[in-house]
Amino acid sequence: MKLLGLLIVVMVLSGCATLNVEQCRRGDWYGIGLADGRDGLPAADQLDRHMQACARHGVRVDMRLYQQGHTQGLLDYCRIDNAFDTGLRGQRYRHVCPPEIDPLFDHYNRAAYRVYDLRRQLDSAERWFFSSEYRLLNRNLSPKNRRWLRDDIREFDWRRDQLRYELYKSERYLFLLMDEARDWERASDPR
Repeated sequence: MKLLGLLIVVMVLSGCATLNVEQCRRGDWYGIGLADGRDGLPAADQLDRHMQACARHGVRVDMRLYQQGHTQGLLDYCRIDNAFDTGLRGQRYRHVCPPEIDPLFDHYNRAAYRVYDLRRQLDSAERWFFSSEYRLLNRNLSPKNRRWLRDDIREFDWRRDQLRYELYKSERYLFLLMDEARDWERASDPR
């Protein structure tokens, strides 16, 4: 029993580590910061995690190089079109961009994330719907259970239609925002 507890603790602690021994010893702090910035991760949080992970291996983090890399990575991340890309991949914005674009980036990311979430919900609903219809084919299903399942399918079909409509509206809104963002970028381009 103690061995099982120890294994669980080791698994939990290793899941929290952001870097392994090799990454800490290699010490590519600029590259690590660059990657974290490009992923839109807050520098303070990640730096703290990296410092804890590497301290276990007796390695110190070069905070200056990490911060330089992170700042450069944010230049790639904080492009307005990336607000849409990240949201559609299911990533929420963590307010790491400059104050002048932060509210806009957040707004665009939320709209894209809404589409991502609705697509995910609809996909799940479709899987449930088809598996339930398949269960209706079971000849061993009692008449009472068959009736309940049909009622569930009818009710769920209504919910599925709602999700489709919400997704349709959200996608249309997202397309409008994407057009707005392109216009905004053209207007702010000094060339």
